Amino acid sequence: MRLVPMLLLFFAIISSASLHAKTVHYELNIENKSLNISGKGSVDFALTVNGGIPAPTLEFTEGDEAEIVVKNSLPNEEASIHWHGILLPPLEDGVPYLNTPPILPGQSRTFKFLIRQNGTYWYHSHTDLQEQKGVYGAIVIHPKKDEIKVDHDIVALISDWSDENPDQIIKNLKKDGDYYLYKKNNVRSYIGAIKAGKLSNLLSNEWQRMGGMDLSDIGYDAFLIDGKTNSQLLMAHPGQKVRLRIINAGSSSYFYVSLAGLPMQVISADGKDIQPIMTKELLMGMAETYDVIFTVPEHKNYELRATAQDVTGFASAWIGMGERVFSPDKPGPDLYSTMDHSAHASHAEHSGHASAPVADAHSSHEAHAGRR
Repeated sequence: MRLVPMLLLFFAIISSASLHAKTVHYELNIENKSLNISGKGSVDFALTVNGGIPAPTLEFTEGDEAEIVVKNSLPNEEASIHWHGILLPPLEDGVPYLNTPPILPGQSRTFKFLIRQNGTYWYHSHTDLQEQKGVYGAIVIHPKKDEIKVDHDIVALISDWSDENPDQIIKNLKKDGDYYLYKKNNVRSYIGAIKAGKLSNLLSNEWQRMGGMDLSDIGYDAFLIDGKTNSQLLMAHPGQKVRLRIINAGSSSYFYVSLAGLPMQVISADGKDIQPIMTKELLMGMAETYDVIFTVPEHKNYELRATAQDVTGFASAWIGMGERVFSPDKPGPDLYSTMDHSAHASHAEHSGHASAPVADAHSSHEAHAGRR
């Protein structure tokens, strides 16, 4: 019966670690506000955390004990917060009706868990479409001993935004999956195919009952970095090293991410360190995070640009000072390309959407994930 003493020792070690951990306390308040996010007009469905979109960045050091009070100030609906990618007891995970009770209107819940990892993560609601309405934020967990020395360590939280209530968006898509083609100016036509010299492609797609190139179902009104379409992210001097923690918190958008067309060193993917590689562009899926190192080369202001994969818009954030250096524009998708599923499934076709180093970054991440 050696199992019982071993279990007792295990729980004693866990309890001892918890007793000596530093408690880091946060309070988050979810409420409904009228906001103008896109710059085109205010909406009445926006959900804020502590008064803003995105929610505050939560910072910890590995070994801390997190104590987070989440208050639901919504008068008529439940709320929730899921700590995406964080190792914690199931009851603290935050997914309502799966492993955590929902937070009822006017009530609060205190989440407590030991921080057992480091890296870049994020949190968001798992109730209805609250994430799409603004309930999302970044989590930064520093290692006990940071071996990567930088002058600045900042978060770039990328997201998409529609001035149309997400509840109505869902209804529209249920009626017609191509509902937002007009808004995105992505409607295909025989005249357009003739002008592009690709009438045969259009006819081939129609013969196979295939729609044309469609990289996103929704026509968004704005794309954001840290809640803004265009902002100064960091004032930095030449030679300074910047760690950028890039998070795709978009509802349904992949993003091309570049930094004035200059090389970035990718050092982490989804919170896990990887073999560093250099790239000029990342293609980020929803919920992905990447940490990159960028050294400011000159006394100029460099554009961090997140371009939606369907190239219907982008967000800009600036690093540095002085003359602005822009990221290169992305070409729009070919609306009349042939829709061959076998080609889309191939790795070669996928890597064609981004630079080769990006494909390496994804493959390294997948290999690392396989060892978890």
